[in-house]
This record gives sequence, C-alpha cells and structure tokens, in this order.
Amino acid sequence: MLHASDQAAGLRRLFRRTPSAVVALFTTGRLPRALALQTLVALTEGARRVVVLDEHAPEDGSLLSAFGFPEGGDLLGALQGQHEVTETMREVADGLWVVPAAATVHAVSLLDDAHHARLEAGITELQRRADLLAIHAVGDARRLTPFARAAGRRLLVVEASGVGARGACQWIKGLAAAGAGSLEVAVSGARDRADATALFASLNDFTERHVGLPLVWRGEVERDGLADSMTAPLGERHPAEGASAFIRRLRAWSAQAGVAG
Repeated sequence: MLHASDQAAGLRRLFRRTPSAVVALFTTGRLPRALALQTLVALTEGARRVVVLDEHAPEDGSLLSAFGFPEGGDLLGALQGQHEVTETMREVADGLWVVPAAATVHAVSLLDDAHHARLEAGITELQRRADLLAIHAVGDARRLTPFARAAGRRLLVVEASGVGARGACQWIKGLAAAGAGSLEVAVSGARDRADATALFASLNDFTERHVGLPLVWRGEVERDGLADSMTAPLGERHPAEGASAFIRRLRAWSAQAGVAG
C-alpha cells in the first residue's frame, strides 16, 4: 500500500503542467562529494523524486563511483542515438536517480542543431520524471559549465568548518562575478542551530561588504525541510524563474561557450 506522501508525490508528477525546477548544487568542505550525496538524499524527503545531472567524471568524484556503480551510459550517448535518455537514469537510492553527464559537459558547446534538439528533448523528459532536476556542478565558480549557468536556482551547501567557510567565500565571489542573481545557502555539520546561523551570518556579512550577492538562508541539511524549500517558489524578494527557461538559457550559454572555445 502506498503511503500518503508517496501518493502525493505521484499526483504531483501526474498533474505537473510545467517542468520541474532546476537547481545547480555546489558543496564546500573537507569531503564535498559526501556532502553532495547527503544533500541530494535530503532532497528526496517526502517521496520526492530527484534526478541528478552529474558533471563529474569518475576520477573527479562522480556519484556513481561513490555508490559503487559501474560507469558508462553518459547522456551524450543518448544524444548520439546509442540509447534512450531514460536508459541513462540509474537509481542509486530511494527516489534519487543519477544521469552521468561528464562527457556531455565537454561536448555541449560543439553540438550541432540536431544534437542540441535531442539534448533539449532529453532534458525535458528528465524534468518530467522528477520533482527536482539537480546539477552536480563540476569545476569552480570561475568556470561554470553551461548547465550550471542555465539553472534557475543555485544552492551552496557549506560544511561548518574553516575549510567549508573559506570555500564558500570563493564560491560566492565567483558566482557573483558570473552574474548570479542570488544564492541559496544551507549548512551541514554544525554543532547546533546557533553555530549554523552564525556561519550564515558571517557569510552574509562577507557578501554585503565585498560582493553584493544576495544570500537566501535554507537552514541545516540535517534539521530542516530542505526538500520543501527547494521545490517551492522563491520568495517575493528573489522570484523563481520559470523552470522551462532552463532550456532557453542552456542554448544561449552553450552558444557562448562555443564562441569562447
């Protein structure tokens, strides 16, 4: 028998009229991949279905390698007609599906119109199957990929440590330089609520003094309903962009990357 939360999630997907929201996930701390996994699992709470475009190659900390899955089946193969886009989805945890996309990231700026149309159709299908489409972003804020740039929302998860705080400042500066409108922030591993809010306050003070990028507090990964906040519209101060606009932005950023290359 289905639980009420499972039934609600199924109805959300059945009657969804617009694509699911897209969020680029950035993590900073001593073990960033482990922090990404913890966050992604938290986003499945309430029987939500999360599909992750993983930009990381195996040697760069891919999610499949973390779960002991064999590599292969990159999204790029679907664009080349080797398999269906749904065949790239691998369920690594209850409600959490990973789509390897490292090869796609390197090729996206080189795609011709036909392959780019397949990419857009494939992403639309992935969005249809998810409550949230997440981008497990690779690299750093100075070299964001077209997928990370095109995401309508950006979530920075900060480990409550000196390493996490220093890395967060670098991400904030880079994302501000990249033109991010705002940045949602969650904290993990804090001793208590006071420790978590103090870390956020210090980051907020840093941005106000040096950067000017608005930060939105999303709470603690371990204690707050991160799934609720990331699947709901942003507040009036930072209005959510239409999720379907992800495709249009991806096309624009891909074209710019091709010109830059």
